[in-house]
Amino acid sequence: MQRPCPWHRDALSGLVEQASTGRLPHALLFNGIAGIGKLRLARALAEALLCQKPENGQACGQCHACHLAAAGSHPDYQQLLPEETGKAIKIDQVRDLVEFASRTPQYDGYRVALIAPAHAMNRNAQNALLKTLEEPGERTLLILVTDQPARLLATVRSRCQQRTLPTPQTEQAMQWLTEQLGQSDRAAALLALAGGAPLQALALDASDWFAERGKLLNQCLALLDGRAPVSQVAQQFAGQDAEGMLVALYSWTHAALAFRARKAEPSDARLADGIKLLAQRAGSRRLLAFADQLVLSRRWLASGSNPNRELLFEQLLLVLAGVDAGARAF
Repeated sequence: MQRPCPWHRDALSGLVEQASTGRLPHALLFNGIAGIGKLRLARALAEALLCQKPENGQACGQCHACHLAAAGSHPDYQQLLPEETGKAIKIDQVRDLVEFASRTPQYDGYRVALIAPAHAMNRNAQNALLKTLEEPGERTLLILVTDQPARLLATVRSRCQQRTLPTPQTEQAMQWLTEQLGQSDRAAALLALAGGAPLQALALDASDWFAERGKLLNQCLALLDGRAPVSQVAQQFAGQDAEGMLVALYSWTHAALAFRARKAEPSDARLADGIKLLAQRAGSRRLLAFADQLVLSRRWLASGSNPNRELLFEQLLLVLAGVDAGARAF
């Protein structure tokens, strides 16, 4: 059974309590940065509502309903996910969910539909969901999960009760991540890269480039020193996991800006000297422009448009190199 992350246990208990007193809304929208456990919370809530004998606000894992949910065959539970990672949720999938929501529950409890990531629905798919969001069947709950709520139609957002889930406290995130990895130094470096999002940090640990991060940061410094051309560095970055590389670049840029602003020591001790050099050589204005371009690049990559990755990194690195007229160091 799915268990929520430690920092979401109180949120789950509160939602289950709302359900027990008939105060749970018919549609919930969980939003917050990627990698904090929103989907885990959504699934844990769904399983708790389907469970025949919930314990302490969580599914018991022993009843017939829990066995069905664990096997993915509970007739009153449906998940709407992209058929391929990074692709859109299709309108036909939404139509199937609409039909599911109109049925009579086969068990004496909730009927739950989970949509993740909700922003993967295109405009037509979102419009097809509106009537169900407004008038779902009795004891029907729709849970939408997203880290990009702005990509949802205002009409979708307005029909949901929105729950913005915060990033966990650093101490709690570090404790959990250290338990998963067994190394506090590695956990600290990964958590810094992931912007404090523990599950994102855990995913980054599986990436091939993490061990090479020092060399990759040095490529940025070589670019700033004129020792490496934009095209060469872009080619090396494009050969890595693109999303992970963008996360890393944003983390390094944020750390460099923090060092310039208040002499904040970088969290990743292995990269501390390199980040300080990045702060010195790029300057605040150029780093801010680079951070803005990184945000746009991550949105572009997440849109499913499948951009040319080498070109994407070239455009980014031109900003870091100061070619962009608005990005000059001072």
